[in-house]
Amino acid sequence: DRMVQDLYDPEQHWFLVLAKEGWHPGVIGIVASKIAEKYYRPTVLIAVEDGVGKGSARSIPGFDVYAALRSCSRLLLGFGGHKYAAGLTVAAEQIGDLRKALNAHARQTIQPGDLVPKIWVDSPLNFREIDGKFWALLKRFAPYGPQNMRPVFMSRNLEVVGIPQIVGNNHLKFKVRQDGIVIDAIGFGLGDLLYRLAPGEGNLDMVYVIDENEFMGRKLLQLRVKDLR
Repeated sequence: DRMVQDLYDPEQHWFLVLAKEGWHPGVIGIVASKIAEKYYRPTVLIAVEDGVGKGSARSIPGFDVYAALRSCSRLLLGFGGHKYAAGLTVAAEQIGDLRKALNAHARQTIQPGDLVPKIWVDSPLNFREIDGKFWALLKRFAPYGPQNMRPVFMSRNLEVVGIPQIVGNNHLKFKVRQDGIVIDAIGFGLGDLLYRLAPGEGNLDMVYVIDENEFMGRKLLQLRVKDLR
């Protein structure tokens, strides 16, 4: 985070290229994915050793990161991958030029609206429909993963019950009610959205996935929040 904040202006830089000696090549792909998700910019992390950088690139929906690397192939020692994830090797002295070239390519091909995170909702849902039978049906679609993501639901006009809390590492924990049914909700890393929660007002719209939480030996359904409005 500190490196991104020190080196990049989100208004000016549409492709993040971060490089450093000492980074472990085995983890840069995971970290690149997290940075791309947080800042919603295509991202390359490069681990430099003995004058050569090994990089992992991750993209955002609608942007072809492999095509971006291909457009800069003159600066690379090698590259491969696909639209949303790729790997590369580059001479350390070329990383600065690569950063400029990838940013220029992104500004030519990305529309400003593409840099706004989007959440795809599978279905609206009423709390009356969330019960043990519905949860058992959802579990039949598991295991979930990149090719089979958890269904995303949206419920409108919810009422916050009680006092929302910030717990752990900036996690938002609260209860919501619709048609007399109260369900626990948690938003991992969404503590900054606390201001959107006004207890007693039935005007909250929420996007979430349904999960199961075990507490003191009991398994209870909870809503894992993706966004609030």
